[in-house]
Amino acid sequence: MSNGTTPPPPPAATAATATTIKPTDLRGILKYVPRFQGQIFVIAIDGAIVADDNFGNLLVDIAVLRSLGIKVVLVHGIGHQIQELSAMRNIPITNSDGTGVTDAATLDLAIRASSRVSHALIEGLTQNALKCATTNAVRALPTGILRGVDQQFTGKVDRIDRDFLGELIAQQVVPIV
Repeated sequence: MSNGTTPPPPPAATAATATTIKPTDLRGILKYVPRFQGQIFVIAIDGAIVADDNFGNLLVDIAVLRSLGIKVVLVHGIGHQIQELSAMRNIPITNSDGTGVTDAATLDLAIRASSRVSHALIEGLTQNALKCATTNAVRALPTGILRGVDQQFTGKVDRIDRDFLGELIAQQVVPIV
């Protein structure tokens, strides 16, 4: 039923569709392609970036890198998501940035947050026609007791399985760590 008014305008375009690349910008970018083609970029993605509205644009940028022959490994953080889960469930946490003591409740939230972020990455990369896989390529060991303080469930990286990551990359799969 019409009330004689025009329909509301469509929502404003997102930054990705509103941005135009000038030919000079493109030439400036393309001069780096031969230098980095075949190289591996390890990209650290903070949890706050995953929660940002612009996250989809980052995934498009990663797809562009892959299309230019630049190999990618993604390493994601979860601090933002741990803090959100903590507030939502009213569970106090001992550490959200990976530098302090991790108790059992914080570890449980971290596992849940990591799963959510990994899923968001897989979903977004798949939407951009990229194959990807979460990996167990990082081996961590318990930190133990430091200066008389039991670090509980806090771990430290012991080893990274570079061969496994290399095999995934060789098969055109973006590893998510």
